[in-house]
Amino acid sequence: MTAAPHADRAPQATEAPAERPDLTAWRQRHAIRQSNAAQPIPSGRKYKRTAKHRDRAW
Repeated sequence: MTAAPHADRAPQATEAPAERPDLTAWRQRHAIRQSNAAQPIPSGRKYKRTAKHRDRAW
């Protein structure tokens, strides 16, 4: 049997295909978010228990 044409240019079976840069960045962000190093970011929309209408004059 003869080798397939262009067999010398075929990628090695052991090499992983190159990953898209956006997926690489997403994986890094995801790993940080899932790790113990993750810190919550305070949100401006967070519920706060305050007296409602406290400045209203009856």
